Amino acid sequence: MEQGSNGFLASLPPELRKQVQGQMRILRAKRGQSLLGRGTASTDIYFVLEGSFNVIIYSASGREVSLRALSEGDTFGELAAVDGLPRTAAVVAQRDARVAALRREDFLAAVRASPDTALWLARLLTAKVRDMNERLFELSALNVQARLHCELLRIAKTTPPAANGRREASEAPTHIELANRIGTHREAVTREMGVLAERGIIEFERRRLAFLDLSRLEQLVGQAVGDLLELPPVR
Repeated sequence: MEQGSNGFLASLPPELRKQVQGQMRILRAKRGQSLLGRGTASTDIYFVLEGSFNVIIYSASGREVSLRALSEGDTFGELAAVDGLPRTAAVVAQRDARVAALRREDFLAAVRASPDTALWLARLLTAKVRDMNERLFELSALNVQARLHCELLRIAKTTPPAANGRREASEAPTHIELANRIGTHREAVTREMGVLAERGIIEFERRRLAFLDLSRLEQLVGQAVGDLLELPPVR
């Protein structure tokens, strides 16, 4: 089995790892295809081997709210695999993708059989709770510009550096996708992206996003978050 499931498989003892690999199914999704829908009863867990996905919730009016992006090495579907409840969000391929799927019963059997795997799952869930806490803070306490800076920094940190040390995302989210992630409209994102480009912090063309001055972007995020954290407590 390939990279997307490495953390999970590496936590298993050799014999159990071989057994679980035989239980996994490889699925493919075309760009724009929904692999999972909100409310569906599927309880499989998925490991991204190739490509990228967007985790989305749609409002009653049809507005799209993007919760997070998934790429090679990420895991999704773990909540339904643990509690057996319907899916809480849709997962849509941003580009052609390949995943490894494992049935809930087989996954839970592996977790019960291996303390290291149980710890892997606890760490995975903890990391996602921390990420949700960060996003909730940003939506509640930061203005649009600061929220965009945080999201861009998040993208930069998950983009491997090139040989010259620069981080450049070749399949970066569009302005409307960024707007959906931070709870605003496309025009506000376009305006602030233009400001950041004029200041030499980023370079954006079509789906290519280059981070020219990552330290300055980090400073902008630090100033916004730090100023808020330094406010006296409400009495």
